[in-house]
Amino acid sequence: MRRERVRRWLLLTGLVVLTGVAIVFGSDLFEGHARDTLTPEEREWFDRHADSLVVGSYLNAPLSFINGKGELSGIAVEYLRLLEGKLGVEFRRASPTSVSELLQDMRAGRVDLASGLTRTPERLDYLLFSEPYVRIPNLIVVRQGTWEMLTLEEMQGLRISVGENFGAHEYLKRTHPELQLVPVPNDLEGLLRLSTGEVDVMIMHVASLSFHITQENLTNLHVAGRIPYEYELSIAVRKDQPILQRIVQKGLDQITEKEKESIWRRWVYAREPPFYLDPLFWRVVAILIVGVGVVVGTVITWNKALKRQVQARTHELAEAHRNVSFLAEASIILSETLDYSETLSRLGDLCVRHFADWCVIDVVTEGRVRRLAGAHLSPAKRPLLDILAERYPAQEGSPSPAGEVLRTHQPQLYPELSEEEIRSTCVSEEHAQLIIALGTRSAISVPLISRGHMLGVLTLGSGPLGRRYGRRELELAQEVARHATVAYDNARLYQQAQEAIRIRDAFLMVAAHELRTPLTSLKLRISILQRLAHEAPEQQVRTDSLLRELPRIQAQADRLRTLIEQLLDASCIGSGRFELMREEFDLCQLVQDVVDDLRDQLSRSGSQLELRTGCPAMGRWDRLRLEQVVTNLLANAIKFGEGKPLEVRVEPGPDTVRIVIRDQGIGFPIEAKARIFEKFERAVSERHYGGLGLGLFITRQIVEAHGGTILVESTPGEGSTFTVVLPYGEALAATPPSA
Repeated sequence: MRRERVRRWLLLTGLVVLTGVAIVFGSDLFEGHARDTLTPEEREWFDRHADSLVVGSYLNAPLSFINGKGELSGIAVEYLRLLEGKLGVEFRRASPTSVSELLQDMRAGRVDLASGLTRTPERLDYLLFSEPYVRIPNLIVVRQGTWEMLTLEEMQGLRISVGENFGAHEYLKRTHPELQLVPVPNDLEGLLRLSTGEVDVMIMHVASLSFHITQENLTNLHVAGRIPYEYELSIAVRKDQPILQRIVQKGLDQITEKEKESIWRRWVYAREPPFYLDPLFWRVVAILIVGVGVVVGTVITWNKALKRQVQARTHELAEAHRNVSFLAEASIILSETLDYSETLSRLGDLCVRHFADWCVIDVVTEGRVRRLAGAHLSPAKRPLLDILAERYPAQEGSPSPAGEVLRTHQPQLYPELSEEEIRSTCVSEEHAQLIIALGTRSAISVPLISRGHMLGVLTLGSGPLGRRYGRRELELAQEVARHATVAYDNARLYQQAQEAIRIRDAFLMVAAHELRTPLTSLKLRISILQRLAHEAPEQQVRTDSLLRELPRIQAQADRLRTLIEQLLDASCIGSGRFELMREEFDLCQLVQDVVDDLRDQLSRSGSQLELRTGCPAMGRWDRLRLEQVVTNLLANAIKFGEGKPLEVRVEPGPDTVRIVIRDQGIGFPIEAKARIFEKFERAVSERHYGGLGLGLFITRQIVEAHGGTILVESTPGEGSTFTVVLPYGEALAATPPSA
C-alpha cells in the first residue's frame, strides 16, 4: 500500500510539473514538427528536395528589410523562420530584391517560394498560395491639412502613390483604371514623396505606415480612410510544385496564435513602456515635489518660447501683409497704362523698393531678346545695368540666369552665390565683375509666359546686406511675373490691334484713292466721247475720237481689274481658299509671253530690257499664277527703274529653276526688306508710286504655295534684284530638264 501511495504521489507530482512547464513555456513544447504530419509521399519528396529549395525575399519594411545590424528582418521573415522551425529545415536564401524582380525570379524558376506575398488574379497564373497567415488593412494616407476623409471614388484626378506590383497596385489597376497611379519601389519612397508634396495620396497597409512613421518621424501625415482591400500575406510557391505548397501549408498550420500575436504586437502595435515604469518619471516627480522653482522656471521658459513664436508669427504676418501690399501696388501700376515699356519700367522700380537691390526685365520681340527695363537701389550703379544690356544681353543658351530661363522655361533660384558661382553664370571675367559690382549674393529669374509662349524674363538680385532668397521669395516673384505677363500681353495685343487698325485705315485710304483714280479717268473719257458725239455729227470725227479714247478707257479698265483681282487674291489667301491648278509647261516661254505683253509699258518707260533664258525649263506649275508673279515683279521693275536698263533671266538647275529680275532704279533701304512682302506694306511712298501694297505679298504667297522661295537684294539709288526659286513640281521632280 505504501509503495502504491508513493507511486501515485510521484505520478501526481510529474503531472503538476508538466502542467507548470506548459503554463510557463506554452504549448509549443508539445507540438511536433510539421514533417511528422506529412504523408509518406510528401516526406520522401521533401527529404529529397529540401536542401535545394530557394526562398526569396523582397525589401519593403516592415514585412522584409535589412535592419541596422545588416540582417534580414521583418514580419514576413519571422513567419518564414517559424515555418523553417516547424519543418525542421533551413532553406537556401536568394538575395533580397524588389517585388517586381522577385515575381520575375519565381516565374523564371530561380526562386521556389517566398513569404509575404498576396494572392492576386495575375499571380495565380504562375503561383500557388498558402492560406493567409496575417491580414493587414490598407489605408488612405494624406498630408495634414488636405482632406479629413477620402474615398477611392473621390480620388480621381489626384496623384496616388502605391507600391509597384504590390497587391494593392494590381487591385487598383483592375478595379479603378480611372485613377492616376504613381508606382514607387517601396512604401518608404511613397511616404517621402507624399510628405514633400510630390504626390497627393499614398495607399499602404497599416503595418508599414506604423513602422515608417515611427522610424522616419513623419509628423505631417494623416490617415483619411481605408480601401476595401486587405493584404492577405501568404507564402507563395511555384505553380509546378503543388506538393511543396501542401507541405508549406502543414508547416504554417503548426504556428500558434500566441506566436502570431507576438509577431503582430512586435511590428505593428509596439509601444513604449508605461510612463509609471520609467525611473525618469519618479525622478521628475521628486524634483517637482522638492522644488516648485523648477516648475516656475519651466513656465517662464515656455512663456519666452511662446513669445518668440508669437514674434516669429507676427513677423510672418507682417511679411505676408507687405507682400500683399506689394502685389496690390504692382497690380495698380500694371493696369494704369497700356504702354508696356513704361509699365515694366515702373514695375522694376517697385521690385527694387520692395525686395531687391536690382531688377531687370528682358522681353522677346521678333525672335530677339532685348532689355526693356532695369532698376537699381543705388542710382550710382544704374549705368552698370546699361553696360550689361549692351555688352552681355540675355539670350537663350547663355549660362546667365535669364539665359537658363529662356532655355528651360523654368524659374531659377540662387539662394547664395559665391564669386566662383557668379563666374560660372557669366561668359567672361568682365561680365562677372559687372555682376559682382552690382552687389549680387542671391538671385531669382522667373519666366513671363503667356498661352505657352515665352514673352520674357524677370530677374531680381540681392546684395550682401539684402535678403537671401528662398522658396517664399521665389513664389512672390512668380506671382509678380504672372501679373506682369498679363499686363504686358494685354498692352502688346492692344498695340498690335492699334497697328492693325492703322494699317487698315491707311489701306482703305490708299485703296479708295487707287480705285477712284481710274474711275475718275473713265468718267472723264466717257464725258469727252459724249461731248464729241453731240458737237461733231460727222462720222469721221466721231470715229477718230473713239479710236483715240478707247485705248485709254481700256487701260483704266485694266487697271481697275488689276486692283480688284489683287483684293480678291488677298481675300482668298486670308481665308485659306488659295489653290493651284498645276499643268506642265515651259517657264521660259511663259516669261517671254509676259515680256511681250508688257512691251508697250516698257516702251513708255524708256527702259531697255535684256532677256536671257536657258530654255527649256519644263515643270508642273499653275500657269496663270506664275504669269501673275512675273508680271508683278517685272511691272515693279519698270515702275521703279524707269528709263534705266532691266535684266530678266531664267536659269534652270538640276532640282530648281530660278527667275531673276533686276532693275537699276531707286532701290530701298535694308530695314524695308523684312516688310515689303507683308500685306499693305511698301518700301516707297504711295503718293508717288501708288498701288495697294499687295503685289509683293501675293507674289510671295504664290511662290511659297509652289514650294519655292523669293529673295530680294536692294541698295538705295542702285536698284533691286528679285530672285524666285521654284522646284519643278511633282511629276518632273525626279528627272528635271537640263539647263
